[in-house]
Amino acid sequence: MLVQHIYDTLVDEIVTGVLPPGSSVMEAELRERFQVSRTPVREVLLRLSEVGLVEIYPQVGSYVAPIRLQEVYDAQFVREHLECALVREAVAKLTQDDAAELQANLKMQEDALRSGDHRRFMAADEAMHALIARIAGRPGVWQVVLQSKIHLDRVRMQALQQLTRGSYAFEGHQKVCQAIIAHDADAAVLAMKQHLNLSLESIGLLHLSEPDAEK
Repeated sequence: MLVQHIYDTLVDEIVTGVLPPGSSVMEAELRERFQVSRTPVREVLLRLSEVGLVEIYPQVGSYVAPIRLQEVYDAQFVREHLECALVREAVAKLTQDDAAELQANLKMQEDALRSGDHRRFMAADEAMHALIARIAGRPGVWQVVLQSKIHLDRVRMQALQQLTRGSYAFEGHQKVCQAIIAHDADAAVLAMKQHLNLSLESIGLLHLSEPDAEK
């Protein structure tokens, strides 16, 4: 449980840019910060290394990995194919209660966007996608998506720092949910594909704000 907490905390800080590429994540500093022994810290750093978020240099230290565009494209590929399949199944299984939950989630997103709370907006965004997977009867598929899209999220968070980009994301969410509620599977798939492609457009922003991003 403690290892998972430290891992989740560091993933969140890397994805949101609190720990930008190249930042030091030294073992001694983490032991002091979380008041733990060497073993859980090493386990966390190894896990972060395995998912490509941290690079470990023996006898030197550990550092946040650069954003590698190939990993972003791969994550986008996985996410698009799985989530387009999920929305099609969600349309077939939607209930009135499900529709109400989708509407309530959109309201949460709108409130977060209006207040300029990008982290809360992203949390509501994630909750919407998880809800669609649950409606489709495949919550486990969303867990697969979560694992694959960590690198994509690093780009998405940068994009959401721009209010207009967040507004575009919200408009995409509205189109997806409206199509699901209308039981229009083809429109829902198209809306989801267009919405997810917004993340790829964010790569242009990445080059401007992160000149050290690797191809």
